[in-house]
Amino acid sequence: MVRLNFKAKVKMKIKSLKSQITMLMIIGLVIFIVVSLVLYLSKSVIKKQSKQSVKQTQETPIEFQPIKEFVSKCLDKMAKDAILLLGKQGGYIFKSQGGTLIDYKATDEGSFFVNYKGLNVVFNILPPSFSTSIYSSKIPDYPWIIFPYTDTYYTSTTFNGYFGISNLPPLDSSRGPHSMQTQIESFIDNNIATCLDFNIFKEQGYDIVMEPSNTSVIVGSENVRISSDIPISVKNPTTKEFTELKEFSTTLDIRLNGLYLFANELIKNDIMDIKFNISDIKNNKDFFNIQLIKDVFLNDNLIIITDEKSLISGKPYQYIFARKNRAPALYYLPNNYLQFPNGYLITQDDILQGSQLQAEDPDEDDALFDIKALSGNQNLPRVLDVPQLIFKVEANDGQLKDYQNITVDRI
Repeated sequence: MVRLNFKAKVKMKIKSLKSQITMLMIIGLVIFIVVSLVLYLSKSVIKKQSKQSVKQTQETPIEFQPIKEFVSKCLDKMAKDAILLLGKQGGYIFKSQGGTLIDYKATDEGSFFVNYKGLNVVFNILPPSFSTSIYSSKIPDYPWIIFPYTDTYYTSTTFNGYFGISNLPPLDSSRGPHSMQTQIESFIDNNIATCLDFNIFKEQGYDIVMEPSNTSVIVGSENVRISSDIPISVKNPTTKEFTELKEFSTTLDIRLNGLYLFANELIKNDIMDIKFNISDIKNNKDFFNIQLIKDVFLNDNLIIITDEKSLISGKPYQYIFARKNRAPALYYLPNNYLQFPNGYLITQDDILQGSQLQAEDPDEDDALFDIKALSGNQNLPRVLDVPQLIFKVEANDGQLKDYQNITVDRI
């Protein structure tokens, strides 16, 4: 009985040992398969990368690298030229320059632009040109009949209203025509060929053919990214080497988006608040500085925004736009109908009836005042010797004026 138990135990141990050996063999086989698969995939990736590297090298052989660098530098130059020109002309580039805006005639100065340093700077701020709600663009109702009062008791005032129109171009093409994005793209595509003079390479024996470019611009928060498809085929007849160049790009560290938002807010305040004074804004936390140049053309002004953190060729980037002169707004005189006896000597105090001559100017111009009788255009004092006189009370900035008529009847 004891011998039978011993044999049984031996058989059980042998069976267990066989099972363990079988399990180890299976595990070893799995490990072998996994390692082989990893090595195979690694070799495939390396081989693929190697093929891509070879392909890229074949696409742009070393001998053609100078041509590729030449094109890249031209694209960079054209991008800088476009953004500089855009900034100097109120956000616009004219068709004759490669942009999208129709060219103005020299006789249009003062209507659409002012000339500054040989360039036509477009008005980004224009006078109001239509009437809406209580607001009027027509004098003497401009800006509203009882300005600056908000009630017929003449006790409450406001200086917010409709004092101009923004002519700032949109930033990107999704917001309208003549966007800054579209104009930069247009300028590059229309001018890149003038920069790409391949004669120096053709003299070395290269055959170069270029097709029209197609440029796209992305205005980011801190830069402007330009990508341009410029199809160029290059062949060296001697070595039989051939390549095709197409995709080029450059990035300019110009905060065009931030500057645009700043200019837009500036313009919005200027056309909504008659007391807003651009010249009071000297600098701000975003390093945008403002300079106001008065009377560049008649009473039209220039505003120059300088971004100290955006440099092109070592100089801060500038955005310059023009502001069309707008009329001053005369404070309303509540007593607009008066009566005096025949022969009465009418003075300014009689016309004003205790009010003061006041006016606000949206362009920060000094207002001059005048009171004249329309009959005979006579100044005060004026003898009342007719049944009725109408006096014109006027505020002017030297070019434009706002006025109110005061009627005087003889008792």
